[in-house]
Amino acid sequence: MITIKRGKEPDSLLAFRKKNSDADYEKDMPTNVLKDIRGQMWEEQRHLCAYCMRKIDSPGIVRIEHCRPRHPQGEEKHDNKATLDYKWMLGVCYGNSLEKGVKPEHMTCYAHKGNTELSVNPFDESSIRKIKYKEDGSIYSDDSAINKDVVETLNLNCQAVSLPQIRRSVLMAEKERIKKKCDKKSHDAYKHELERTYAHLVQERELTPYCGIIISWLESKLKISSD
Repeated sequence: MITIKRGKEPDSLLAFRKKNSDADYEKDMPTNVLKDIRGQMWEEQRHLCAYCMRKIDSPGIVRIEHCRPRHPQGEEKHDNKATLDYKWMLGVCYGNSLEKGVKPEHMTCYAHKGNTELSVNPFDESSIRKIKYKEDGSIYSDDSAINKDVVETLNLNCQAVSLPQIRRSVLMAEKERIKKKCDKKSHDAYKHELERTYAHLVQERELTPYCGIIISWLESKLKISSD
């Protein structure tokens, strides 16, 4: 996971909310507004799932996820206004749930999460920085609540879709790229390349699939604190 940076809500959503203050997300949301939401999130998230960071090929297959569950603890009543608030929406993948006969334990992201509310805040940088990675690509956190989010609720170490292995290979490839570029150069040149890469990913938002593990590694090398 990485920090999600939301822009201004789509004009069509703003107009719909103003005209329909008591609208229900599940029953009343027009198709064109949903299309605009998917499209904008897809662009803002650089075509990546907000949870597992796999590539989502097109905005049409973005699943709109509510960071705050629409039905907390399975309750039928919910805050209609909150469900229409763009700042709490995430673009996610279908978590392997579209595969025929897939077992629940082989699902990830929204499909495994259900209506469970997360402790980690995808929009807060300090919260996301509490997420760490092991050498084998496994994701975890020293914060017990966030660790439960990523390991149990979102199932982001799912072996059925090789998430740890994919993350490890992504990190190893980036380390090798930096090593080759800085071969026979000074330590300062190496540090500069780390800083340049970090800025490219974080400030410039030139994100690549599964780059959360690269960002975490860069922050550890550059001693960027989660505090």
